[in-house]
Amino acid sequence: MMSFVVSHPQSLASACDEVAAELLAEAGWGEPPVDAFQLAAELGFEVAFDARQQARGRFKRLAGRPTVFLSPDDRPERLQWAAAHEIGESAAYRVFDRLDIDPLLAASDLREQVAAQLASALLLPRRLFEVDVARHDGDVLALKLRFPTASHELILTGQLRLETLMLASIFDHGELTRRRSNGSLAPPPLMTVERQAQLRAHATGRPAELTGRGVRVQAWPVHEAGWKRELLRTTPLETDDAEDLDIERESPGCEAG
Repeated sequence: MMSFVVSHPQSLASACDEVAAELLAEAGWGEPPVDAFQLAAELGFEVAFDARQQARGRFKRLAGRPTVFLSPDDRPERLQWAAAHEIGESAAYRVFDRLDIDPLLAASDLREQVAAQLASALLLPRRLFEVDVARHDGDVLALKLRFPTASHELILTGQLRLETLMLASIFDHGELTRRRSNGSLAPPPLMTVERQAQLRAHATGRPAELTGRGVRVQAWPVHEAGWKRELLRTTPLETDDAEDLDIERESPGCEAG
């Protein structure tokens, strides 16, 4: 059977942003933070917990009513994400309609990709998030106060949806565990200035900022008992220096990562 993929990821991201904005408007939601549990209730969903299920969340219709089943978790942000993800799962058909894709012919992982992007767009609504990212200069800790239902990691990686060219890097116990860009090329190897910023945040437990090789590196520690994580945001010092990041912009309307 022939399957369709989305050739322009920005088209998918834009469609998800639009559908998320529709859902928030239908629920009468105007300002952050977005509480996914309250959002579900406003949209007519039942939310229940099922300790027996393996997945974080699943969506079903019971007697015609949309119901979200969540696995218990001690981290509120994970529960928020799981609830938002299942709302996204239920609304994925709206995204497929916008992209003129038959869900039955979509690539096997596309529905999951749509649900995940909708979850991000619900917890971090594009219009509001973009304004606050500019206001707070991408500061993850400041943005966390504004969007407390989203995790620190989501707030960092959510900035990849925006126009600013950047790299997002995540370190756990000093090891690089995730690295993404919003450019057309794969993320380059870790730069010395990035490692220096990460080590400073790791050692001091305080945010760090360094510049070098044409880039600016912001590092934030997210430390708790038994776990140390650092988040890095790397951006060009000048727009003309994008080649220093080796993540050149794609043509308008396209976004990778």
